[in-house]
Amino acid sequence: MTRLITLLLTMITLSSAQADMLHYAQRFTHHSALLGETRQYSVSLPQEYEREPGARFPVLYLLDGEKSLLEVVGITRALRAGLNPAIPPLIIVAVHNTDRMRDYTPSHTMTLPNGAPAGPGYAVTGGGHRFLRYLSEELRPLIEERFRTRAPALLVGHSLGGLLALDAQAQDSGQFQGVIAIDASLWFDYPRNYERIASELTGPLRHASSLFMAVANNPFTPGFGRSAFHRDRLQQFARQVVGAPGTNLHVTSRYFEEEDHHSVYHPAVYQGLQWLFQGYRLDLAPGHFSRQGVIARFDALNRHLGSALRPELGSLRDIREKAARWPQMAIPVDEADALLTHYYGSKP
Repeated sequence: MTRLITLLLTMITLSSAQADMLHYAQRFTHHSALLGETRQYSVSLPQEYEREPGARFPVLYLLDGEKSLLEVVGITRALRAGLNPAIPPLIIVAVHNTDRMRDYTPSHTMTLPNGAPAGPGYAVTGGGHRFLRYLSEELRPLIEERFRTRAPALLVGHSLGGLLALDAQAQDSGQFQGVIAIDASLWFDYPRNYERIASELTGPLRHASSLFMAVANNPFTPGFGRSAFHRDRLQQFARQVVGAPGTNLHVTSRYFEEEDHHSVYHPAVYQGLQWLFQGYRLDLAPGHFSRQGVIARFDALNRHLGSALRPELGSLRDIREKAARWPQMAIPVDEADALLTHYYGSKP
């Protein structure tokens, strides 16, 4: 009898544990007049969203979002861990796909880069510009009405999504202040998109923005099979744009020799976010922490992202408290006080 009671209690406990689900995102559905179809997107809010009811947060728009949302949520939380976060809290909007070949391609083609005819799936290509209109004219207003948002707005795309992200940057609409383009499919309709986007990104741009380009060691190219065509053209493109960026474009590229087209995604998002928000993490090295240095780094960060970010109040207070408690950290308490006064108008 005792064993039966124990078994029943165990089953009740397991049942209760299984019912206590953990949620990291909420899915939404709406009708797109521009695309003429029902679309889905998911939103993951930062942990600070409920803790800071008056605060507003930058937004990261994630292409291929139904596949990558959980991974990117983990990356952003890792970058925010500890006393001194590397990035601000982000609202992540995962844009779900219906037809990638249609929505992520800036031009229409029925030809592979080796000159051979493409398959029937290419018949729908060329809807990229309309999809970018959907992002800016339909999806963003929904997000900004429903959630507390602020600049910068970021766009992350991989493969064909990376091509669309580059095209969004080249259009210079001011919709996205930061872009991470991961192993972008510049082989698509080559050299048409390659030449146009390179020309636009090396010409004058009206809006301040930042671009991180990731290149994988990818030995395959559609049409060519085993070929370095994709990798080599993308590296050439990156060198061209980084070597002569247009006015207002803050840009860098990284070649991930140990990663292929798919494995590059994780390190590219991680390092891309670190680079986009370079200066957000305070320099706590002995002798480096100063009011003047922090302000200069945040001024540069905000110029590059068209934003008005500032050091987090909680982080500044924690740093000040630890500096006062542990003089061996060699962080001047009066410099922390000066930063609290500069950004928040008062000392702790």
